[in-house]
Amino acid sequence: MVRPTTMPARNACLAVKRMPIVPEGVAMKKRLFTDDNVAPTEVLLRKQLGTAIDYYMSVLSKSGHYRKQWQFSRGNGWILKVDDMHKALYYLILFDDGIEISLTVRNGERAEFLKIEEFRSLYPQLEAATKYAEGYALRFEIKSPPECKSVTGFLEKLMAMRSDSMTITSPSRSAKVKA
Repeated sequence: MVRPTTMPARNACLAVKRMPIVPEGVAMKKRLFTDDNVAPTEVLLRKQLGTAIDYYMSVLSKSGHYRKQWQFSRGNGWILKVDDMHKALYYLILFDDGIEISLTVRNGERAEFLKIEEFRSLYPQLEAATKYAEGYALRFEIKSPPECKSVTGFLEKLMAMRSDSMTITSPSRSAKVKA
């Protein structure tokens, strides 16, 4: 375990925190709703997102029966978790210039997406995705209508894949994952 150390005052200039390098003239995107006392509401979302509200509404409209729940974390602010009551389908993150969708695809889902010509533009991201125990982590920025259309198409296909892997096992509608 690495323990924090203190540096003598004369070496304080050496303890410069590394900041991400942003090309000159490019503004860093800013997260919206970082105050835990101000939860997103439809009125605030419309005001803060501007034209990106259309992307937000489009993504949510494709999310069907999935539960949508705002959650706050100190490092990220308010994030919309969309889940099936057990596992997250995706997280929606709000920025001043658009929205982002963060999600994880399973091994089989990733392999299936890599076979679908419609998602050819996503192949590099799918192939380079970081592997975690839950699957492959992906993050999609949505700043334009074409990006929104592409991501909503991806989400619709992912939801179809996941619903195809579920079978109804009783009249109580409990679901069981196929092996």
